[in-house]
Amino acid sequence: MKNQAVFLTALLFALALLSSGARADRLDDILSAMENAGNRLESLSAVFVQTDHDFILEEEELSAGKLFLQVPGRIRWEYAPPREKVLLVADNLMRLYNPTANQVQEFKKGKGNQGTDLLIGFGKSNDKIGESYDVSLGQEDEHGVLLVLVPKPDSPASLFIKIELTVDKKTWTPVRSVFHEPNRDRTDIRFDEVEINGTLPEGIFKLRLPKDVEILRD
Repeated sequence: MKNQAVFLTALLFALALLSSGARADRLDDILSAMENAGNRLESLSAVFVQTDHDFILEEEELSAGKLFLQVPGRIRWEYAPPREKVLLVADNLMRLYNPTANQVQEFKKGKGNQGTDLLIGFGKSNDKIGESYDVSLGQEDEHGVLLVLVPKPDSPASLFIKIELTVDKKTWTPVRSVFHEPNRDRTDIRFDEVEINGTLPEGIFKLRLPKDVEILRD
């Protein structure tokens, strides 16, 4: 009986190693597919729904809109009423336009990176995911796969404690991104009607502002 127990223990350990090795190989394949998709990406448009969860107040704020992306470095988050605003990243400048307040906040790129922080998994930076995050493989089905990204120590990605990406296996881009903050708040963004390398609206990366708009520069 003792020999049988030892054999079963060794067998289970060997199967666990094989399973772990297979998952590591699968993760490498997925990251490679995402890297290839990111290198092919030139433009993207999508409809998004964003849910901001406040842990302390136990409240949720829902917003929706459109996303436009052009490589390299042009991003437009266009939020629909009643939370209407435009977050534009272009020409090394980030601008947040609030039409209700008739104000524009301007930041040099790198000071306030919310527009790019929320786009992990899109574009040419996919080849650097393994440099900034410890990545593990979650559930996978025929349509998509879940990746869990934990920022490495001293990584510039440490704004979040964890990011969950649900990646579409047809396009190898995220269709859902969940960002977990240290205070247990989280932001959940779902992407739909994703069009890759299509024609974007002319002038979409320019802000059309009223003459009397107040501009706040950081």
